[in-house]
Amino acid sequence: MPTILTLETKKYSIKIDNFEGPLDLLIYLIEKNKMDIYDINLTEITDQYIEYLNAMEEMNLEIASEFLIMASSLLYLKSKKLLPKQEDETEELTEEELIRRIIEYKKYKEITKVFKENYLDFSKRIEKNQEEIKLPKRKLEKEYAKNKIPEVYSALVERTNQRLNQNAKNIEKIALVENYTVASKVKEMFRVLVKQKRFVFNRMFSLKQKNKQEVVTAFSGLLELSRRNKVQTSQDEIFGDIVVERKANKA
Repeated sequence: MPTILTLETKKYSIKIDNFEGPLDLLIYLIEKNKMDIYDINLTEITDQYIEYLNAMEEMNLEIASEFLIMASSLLYLKSKKLLPKQEDETEELTEEELIRRIIEYKKYKEITKVFKENYLDFSKRIEKNQEEIKLPKRKLEKEYAKNKIPEVYSALVERTNQRLNQNAKNIEKIALVENYTVASKVKEMFRVLVKQKRFVFNRMFSLKQKNKQEVVTAFSGLLELSRRNKVQTSQDEIFGDIVVERKANKA
């Protein structure tokens, strides 16, 4: 973790006007001078930083070592702007690195501020355990007159018989559907094609005359005949008549 992110946890010998570290002071000076962090006037910031430390020294206030280290780094960077750079010279702290540290520290301070606000907000709340709500039990009572019992029983028997009759009708319909097979519909269409060369499918198997199950079964048979190349189908338009024509046997 970068040093900049651990500044918050370090113990300084003194806090200078609520500045918790040298980067904190730098951010204050940058904002005070309304500078863009990415375009810092290094000379002006360095001079103000040194003036601030000198004022503390005159007040006989102890200055933490981190502030002095930053002061020397700023003076070094300021001097590098005035002197030509040596080819074999390596810099421990560049201006770009300083800007990066300031930006990261500022983000860290903003996040810390949000956490602190949330902590203060939630610390005012008191957690309450869930309470079990017991609803009063009610005893439902219904009195029947003795002379009404036969009437109620007869109505129950009637409803039961109606359900049984309806189930019987449904079973009868299912039995009828099972009689429709693809093979039987194929034979039926072939018998028509023996007598005539072609027929219209949706007239022969009209939903107005046939039930849906029979029409679906017949259409499955037509698809099977077409797949076996026994018939030829044509349709001039969507949802139009489907003309089925018998194909001539190949010699």
